Amino acid sequence: METEVRVGSLSDFPDGTLTGVAAAGHRLIVARKGDEVHVARNRCPHLGFSLTRGPGGLRYDNGVVQCPWHNSRFDVCTGENLDWVTGFAGRHVPSWSRSVIGLGRTPRGLDTLSATVRDGDVFVTGV
Repeated sequence: METEVRVGSLSDFPDGTLTGVAAAGHRLIVARKGDEVHVARNRCPHLGFSLTRGPGGLRYDNGVVQCPWHNSRFDVCTGENLDWVTGFAGRHVPSWSRSVIGLGRTPRGLDTLSATVRDGDVFVTGV
């Protein structure tokens, strides 16, 4: 049986934003769209770096987060990888150099978690 963990109040996550949180010893990102929340681990599947901190800064728009280290883009709701390693330190690089920066790693999606809102609080399972 998976444990349910409270990650905060719904009001802690402004509508249309992505917020990094720590819960049960794990770094997570919480994306809010109206009364819906989506949660994923706060680590890019490329090298495990933070999606909320890095040289490119936090980049989030309309449900898509971009890795601040290598510009990979992910749909936070589904975890789907939308674009794999297109830059370095927040800057775009020529397409011929992407395989070098990718270090031969296969594109992967985010590790998403099941989230629910109950009585004004946000809970996740699977952490």
